[in-house]
Amino acid sequence: MATCSLCGAEDLCFTCPYCRSVYCAEHRLPESHGCPALQLAKEDARRKIAQSFSGDYYEEEESGQSRFRRKQKKSRSSWKKKYKFSQTEVRDLTIATILVALVGLALMAPFRGIIVAISNLIFYIQIGFGWYPIAMIGIFVGSFLLHELAHKFTAQRYGMWSEFRMLPTGYFISIFSILASIPIVGTGVVLSSGAGSQEEDAKTNLAGPMSNFILALILIGVIVIFRLITGGPLAEIGTIGIVVLYLVQYGVILNAFLGLFNMIPFQPFDGATVMAWDKRVWAALTISLLIILIMGYIVIPMFLTV
Repeated sequence: MATCSLCGAEDLCFTCPYCRSVYCAEHRLPESHGCPALQLAKEDARRKIAQSFSGDYYEEEESGQSRFRRKQKKSRSSWKKKYKFSQTEVRDLTIATILVALVGLALMAPFRGIIVAISNLIFYIQIGFGWYPIAMIGIFVGSFLLHELAHKFTAQRYGMWSEFRMLPTGYFISIFSILASIPIVGTGVVLSSGAGSQEEDAKTNLAGPMSNFILALILIGVIVIFRLITGGPLAEIGTIGIVVLYLVQYGVILNAFLGLFNMIPFQPFDGATVMAWDKRVWAALTISLLIILIMGYIVIPMFLTV
């Protein structure tokens, strides 16, 4: 029989593995005898618990206490649930895409009408360059969709409801733009609602022009890399190569113009919300888009003729 180090009772005592003293059955646990190495005992217990769990658990501190929680797995279904499209939105996006594609086609004959644009399209097809107008329309539609979906996904990332909707005036603006071959895109708008803060609303509006800015930068990088690789006179890369470079230049100008147009600091443009949130951010992006637009019209043509 041994004597408990705490109460002095004689019993079949147990030796504490942390402080190495002996205690009776009542005081054998580290918490019961105020073990001086209690923190070590707790860490050992947490480690054993963690080892018994699978990798689906993690340790979290709450009010000074450790808790083990199950990790939330992001499945494809949860992604779809968060970034979803309603049937109405898909319908409106389809209509808008068709109208924007027609505007892109009309721009093959700026200010001369859709009939002349169609004649130009037929001419390109006859000379074996039918892919050129299709690529132009693809760049135009892609830039538009990138801008609108950037708004939508950013809002949904912040937990807000967000969907694209055609505007009643969008049909008339699109028809006028198509018939007159004027680069006006006003088919619809991304509507958002929810408990978004001013910062979240501003970043949601900022996402559209920012996406155009990033795409324009990527396209400039493509031109620079292509010219560094090819080198020499532009004529040496062939007709197709030259046409591709000018298509990329068109993408730079288009995205810079779309982004800059949407940064106008008045409602209902994106720039109004961004400027109300942070004037420095508005100024930085607006100036950057203006510089890219100037590069697209002046600097890149000079670079391509070297």
